[in-house]
Amino acid sequence: MQKVDSFFRHFDSKSQNTFLIDADRNITLTYAEADSIINNIALGIKQHNKKLAFLFCDNSYTSLLSYLAALRSGNAVLLLNSKLNEGIKQNLINLYKPEIIFSQAPLALQCYSHKGSDGVNYYTCDNESHSPVYHNLAVLLSTSGTTGSPKLVRLSYRNVVSNAESIADYLNIRPAERAVTSLPMSYSYGLSVINSHIVAGASLMLTETSFIFRDFWNLFNQHKCTSFAGVPYSYSLLKKSRFDEISLPSLRTLTQAGGHLDADLTLFFHDYASSAGINFYVMYGQTEATARISYLPPEYLPQKIGSVGIPIPGGKIDIVNNGTPVQKAGETGELVYSGPNVMLGYADSREGLSHGDELNGILYTGDLGCKDEDGFCFITGRLEKFIKMFGLKIYTDEVEKMLRDKLNVEAACCGSDDMLCVLAASLNSYSPDDLRKEISGCFNINANTIHVKQANEIPVTESGKIDYKAISSLF
Repeated sequence: MQKVDSFFRHFDSKSQNTFLIDADRNITLTYAEADSIINNIALGIKQHNKKLAFLFCDNSYTSLLSYLAALRSGNAVLLLNSKLNEGIKQNLINLYKPEIIFSQAPLALQCYSHKGSDGVNYYTCDNESHSPVYHNLAVLLSTSGTTGSPKLVRLSYRNVVSNAESIADYLNIRPAERAVTSLPMSYSYGLSVINSHIVAGASLMLTETSFIFRDFWNLFNQHKCTSFAGVPYSYSLLKKSRFDEISLPSLRTLTQAGGHLDADLTLFFHDYASSAGINFYVMYGQTEATARISYLPPEYLPQKIGSVGIPIPGGKIDIVNNGTPVQKAGETGELVYSGPNVMLGYADSREGLSHGDELNGILYTGDLGCKDEDGFCFITGRLEKFIKMFGLKIYTDEVEKMLRDKLNVEAACCGSDDMLCVLAASLNSYSPDDLRKEISGCFNINANTIHVKQANEIPVTESGKIDYKAISSLF
């Protein structure tokens, strides 16, 4: 097993620095106290052969300690949201056959024995004759949020540690920093906040309270948190809730990833950060790159607005067109990322966990983009987010942007090769026919092939990303 000593270097029997504060349970642990608990759990699940652990997690100290114990024991761990329904949980258990399952909620499992240590509940399989697990496999994450899709991203120890160290580097995370868990631990962005603070020897304030409630910000102030992480939907809600009127004296850093943040919101939070003397980072990443791929240094706003910035330390981004990296500024192609944080590959069954490194550190992101004269990257669309109607490629990102910019209509689009489906959160005094005519005129497609529905809101996943699968099911 590849060592993860650098990940645990701040866990020491003598370290009295605060590691975590579970605000919902009024529990505080130092690095030394956490180290002892992690060791006890790890010893209980450590086996001669590498095993697979499932962790049904929330933003609690038991979930965090379980995750770290799984890593320390040398077993691979899949992080799944504890709120998944029982049918999805059982389907994934049947498919991947984990030898260990962490769950604070009781589970009705056949052929598993219940165990526990230091308040952490887990189950071990009585039959361990399953397919082997690749020796460097550390973490598994779902690519589809809360849907329970069997397609998993396979991450090595090197992936996890290198990405955490890169993030800590460019965000200048130091031991005095304290992050709040504003995103699910089972989401790659949320997990990256945890990992990057651990490698820096910083601390975490854990809570399940939503940031839309004032209690969240009261806890933020009470425990002197220094950073907040959010996706575009998070920042949209923050603006609506008059976030800028809340006094947050300990706040030093805002980070945004998980999708494109529109120009108005970017400027709003840039202005807020500038006036408050804090840093606002726009970032770009994918679960397939463990979490982060690039970031925009705060000093380049607002002049580089719309850019996802430059590669993270240790990474490289090429714009590739027809298999060849382009050299000309402004020329569009696929973003191809290279770095030590690129996943080993995917898995869709237990057998897939035995595979080694299938990508060799190179990730074809599926995102279209370009670089400007200074080497800053801009995302312009996605390869897979288009439909081909009457021989024309219609990029659904561009349809959404047109409706937002031209008509001030927030919408999400999906479809097939014979129908463009548009779900509008509000029609803004336009009728569905008006939207069809505008789209037809802008993109030169027959209005009869455009289906428009109105909804009170755009469905989003738990992590705040637009839920295109849910939208597709409405048509």
